[in-house]
Amino acid sequence: MKNFFSILFILILISCEANLSHDEIETKLKNTMTDFLYKGNNYDSSKVKYHIKEIIFYNDDIRHSYDCQFKVQMSVKGRKDTVGIMFAVISKDFKDVKRTY
Repeated sequence: MKNFFSILFILILISCEANLSHDEIETKLKNTMTDFLYKGNNYDSSKVKYHIKEIIFYNDDIRHSYDCQFKVQMSVKGRKDTVGIMFAVISKDFKDVKRTY
C-alpha cells in the first residue's frame, strides 16, 4: 500500500508540471541563447557583448524543441555595434542549443 501511494504521488508531481506562458518561454529562450553565446569557444568577455533584441519562435512538438530566430546586437569594444540574425533550435528543457545559421 505504501508503494502505491509513493507511485501515485510521483505521477501527480509529473503530471502537474507547470505550463509556461508565452512570455516565460520567450524569457527562458533569450536567457538560454545568451548563455550559449557567452560560453562559446574563444569568447573574450572583455571585448564582445551580446544583447538579444527580439525573438521569434515556433514550438515544434514533433522534435520536442523550439525553432528560434534571434535578432542579436553585438558590441565590440572600440568598434561600431552590429545587429544580425541568428537561428537556433533549443530543446524544451532549455539545456541544448544548436545554431542552425
